[in-house]
Amino acid sequence: MSSIKLKLHEYYSLDSEINGFKNQATGEVLSEGLLAEKLGLVTKYWLTDLSKKVADEKTAIETMKTELIKKHGTEDEDKNISIPMWIDEEKDEDGNIISAKPNPTFIKFQEEFNALLQEEKELEYHEFKLDDFKSVETSENYTVFYKLVQVD
Repeated sequence: MSSIKLKLHEYYSLDSEINGFKNQATGEVLSEGLLAEKLGLVTKYWLTDLSKKVADEKTAIETMKTELIKKHGTEDEDKNISIPMWIDEEKDEDGNIISAKPNPTFIKFQEEFNALLQEEKELEYHEFKLDDFKSVETSENYTVFYKLVQVD
């Protein structure tokens, strides 16, 4: 096994690089990810193992994010907690926002969450070699994953 220290925000990127990602609004696939590539079975196994570890860390980060939202947010009548980005919005007769001020509470939340994402955490993974991916032809760029690949 190998290990590397990654910043917590890099776990999000690594998850997208391995599993792909979609546009949340449209559902359009923006990247299929490494697991969608044609790979050897052993390489795919270790990538799947890595994906599970990264997903666990992402879940922990999302839990902390939810706690921060609860700390800084306000609850509405439906018991939903949120932090608006803008306050004192002025709208025109069609309901379009024409002016607003940044919400200082949102800024504080964002500062705390960004500080969390700069923290580092050790990730243990099966060592990947460049040869494990020699047959892959891709137009994708897996910048965080490249840090985990040993080049001889």
